[in-house]
Amino acid sequence: MPYSIVVKQGNLLNEEADFIVNASNTKLILGSGVSMAFKRHCGIELQHEMNCVLKSIEGSLIQGDVVATSSGKASNFKYSLHVAVMNYNQGIKHDQKNPMISTIEKALQNIENYLLWYAKNRSNSMKLVLPLMGCGIGGLDKMNVIKTYETFFNRPIGIECELVVYGYTDEDYYSIVQIIKGT
Repeated sequence: MPYSIVVKQGNLLNEEADFIVNASNTKLILGSGVSMAFKRHCGIELQHEMNCVLKSIEGSLIQGDVVATSSGKASNFKYSLHVAVMNYNQGIKHDQKNPMISTIEKALQNIENYLLWYAKNRSNSMKLVLPLMGCGIGGLDKMNVIKTYETFFNRPIGIECELVVYGYTDEDYYSIVQIIKGT
């Protein structure tokens, strides 16, 4: 069975869910865009937890990696999935910090790996909330990201997962609906 896709417009952090995705960076810094919304909604405790997780990882995160944490002080969802979209690792040239579509493809596969683990160990039914990753300061073309989502999420997964794709603006929402055809 494929993902059950719903498209919404607005603030994804108001959603009741199992997982909400944070489009983050390789240093797991809650900075701007979706990450800033996470900081405001989940509290500074979430940044402290992310710092501890990053310290426990051997080596550096690379673009497309996904790290799971709690939802901090937020009570409307269980887990944050932080996706390393921007590359803030030391020695990276400015023009290499932004993601490519391959970054988003890798991130989607890594997110799905978390969902499959969750289905095996916790519950076969879940809800995932997802922003348009890489389209803010990352500079990716929204239509290309939406098409990547459409290809990835319209294939069988073998678990029950409601996917809520959020467009921040009305224009984002209508573009997502046009391509993904969610409800």
